[in-house]
Amino acid sequence: MNRRRKKKQQVDYVELMKQKLAAIDWKQPVSKAKWQQIIQPIAQFWQYLPKLHQRALMVLLPVVFLLLLIPAPKDKQAVVESPVDTQRVAIQLNAQSLSEQRSVQNSEPKKSEQWKEYTVKNGDTLAQVFRSNQLPMADLNALVKIEGSDKPLSRIKQGQLVRFKLANDGKLDMLQLEKSGDSVMFFRLSDGTFGRNK
Repeated sequence: MNRRRKKKQQVDYVELMKQKLAAIDWKQPVSKAKWQQIIQPIAQFWQYLPKLHQRALMVLLPVVFLLLLIPAPKDKQAVVESPVDTQRVAIQLNAQSLSEQRSVQNSEPKKSEQWKEYTVKNGDTLAQVFRSNQLPMADLNALVKIEGSDKPLSRIKQGQLVRFKLANDGKLDMLQLEKSGDSVMFFRLSDGTFGRNK
């Protein structure tokens, strides 16, 4: 026995609305009874819609209406961006390699007592170096973000010299590593982030 369900006959609401609009006599004023006759099919259509669609239409229709009323800008050059104020800050960097600095330090007395040194021990990570020297871990995270593709901070080795200088507030001001005979220096910028010299 073959039981097939008959499909509900679909109503073309657009065509229905066209017929209703064509039936309206626009020259005569609309009475209350006639107004209710016009609104009734729309109210019935509204009731057939799911709640989600009703809510979406209640939001979207006013937005579309407002967008149609707002005029588009005629002149594209009317929008002018304000120039960004940039300031250059001059800082002095000692970009000599650590080995060159050691030879200069041996011949001259120390100029600055603020620099501290740490020699990396076997198995040390940079996080352990920061902990043992009471350096802020937030500064380590900021340094790793700008480390670069050569990864001088992640690949520290035993015997490598790490020099650092603290600011007056106890935060890291400068960090210098010797890597393959070259010196890599990280320094704090005026906005609180870090920069790198190479």
